[in-house]
Amino acid sequence: MRKILLVPVLLLSLLMPLCADAPVITLSEAIESAMENSTDMEIARLTLQSSLRSACNASQYIPDLSLTGSATINGRMLGNTTLDKMSGNGSAGFDIGITMGLGTSMIGTTAVNNAKRTIANLTYAMSLSDLEQSITKSYWTLVSSKRSLESMENDLAAAERAYNDTKAAYDSGLVTSLELSNAELSVLSYEYALKQLQDAYVLSQDAFRTLTGIEGEFDVTDFPEIVYLSLPTAEELYNKYGENSNTIKMLHASVATSEAALTLQQVSSLYPSVSLALNYNLGGDAYMNYPPSVENNFNDGASATVTVSIPISSYIPGSSANNSLKNAEDSVAISKLKLNAGRKDYISALRSTLTSIEQNRSNIEITSKKVEVAQNTYDLALESYNAGLTSFSDLQTRMDALSSAQIELINAESEYIQNVYALSFMLDIDYESLVTLYAEK
Repeated sequence: MRKILLVPVLLLSLLMPLCADAPVITLSEAIESAMENSTDMEIARLTLQSSLRSACNASQYIPDLSLTGSATINGRMLGNTTLDKMSGNGSAGFDIGITMGLGTSMIGTTAVNNAKRTIANLTYAMSLSDLEQSITKSYWTLVSSKRSLESMENDLAAAERAYNDTKAAYDSGLVTSLELSNAELSVLSYEYALKQLQDAYVLSQDAFRTLTGIEGEFDVTDFPEIVYLSLPTAEELYNKYGENSNTIKMLHASVATSEAALTLQQVSSLYPSVSLALNYNLGGDAYMNYPPSVENNFNDGASATVTVSIPISSYIPGSSANNSLKNAEDSVAISKLKLNAGRKDYISALRSTLTSIEQNRSNIEITSKKVEVAQNTYDLALESYNAGLTSFSDLQTRMDALSSAQIELINAESEYIQNVYALSFMLDIDYESLVTLYAEK
């Protein structure tokens, strides 16, 4: 039989990715780092710029400008045997054109662009929120993994102490080799469980580094204080926060976009359109003869053209224009139906999150009591074992029950915190404000 001391625990601790002097990264620092290093956020920023640029209303008030120039030279150099027959001519000129559409279509285009800008800003805000949610979940998962790891280290240390006590008793002939074997098996089981948690923690750290761009060794904070909340119903929360949430605002923006598209389709299909074109040209001809003489004839001119186009096909049922108009009307109806469905889905998601929070609270209360009872039972079992009144198998059962209860409590606290954060994201308010507003009195 081998003699197991606390040295293996120290060696395992050296293998840990965290070290005592590693910088502690807070959740807000992790989110800030992710925003600076995330390729997805850089793409979202560039997409926002492009979308806002495309939806600029000023562009429709800028006319189309054109400048055209030409020059031509003609002459006869062959076929003439005397100098007095040589002659030539040339021409040059340029045109400046300005064309601009006028009329009610500008109204529809302005409305469409306004809706596009709203959607572009909301899309960026939702991308940012998605990133924050991803980092938050990863961060608290990492904290939970660290807590579980620390708990398992304590369990391993307790198992090693029990083994050493059992070994001493065995050497004194007080216990059987079966008891010693059970004690050794207990240590090996906890060593294996600790190694599994270490590997999981390393993987969680790697995933966290990928998300945030944080390099090198780092540590994380502990869970925030568990604050139980007294929350309103899902319907009450929706009435207070729902319409201002990005999810619902995006659905409203979709309705506004379809309505603006319908307006644009109506003004372009049912009402006359007007365009104005202005042109100015300058040009002329020049002639050269021999003996040398030059004649020229330059002139300029200007013109203005107003074009009125009256649509007719839109009033003909089954025509392409008429179908486009009806399709635009259907799009408005569909977007409004999606808004109503989105409200119901949002309230349903709120209700589900509230239920999860209540279940998590219940789990914390139960597992906290479970840890307390398991700790007392283990202490009594250890005392009985040291007095030779019970077997190591009984002690092992109590050790396993305590270890399991501690991990369950860590998981319950992690799930509670993550669900409260999820609710804060749904309501588009920060976690601290949510806890302050609804902390149980």
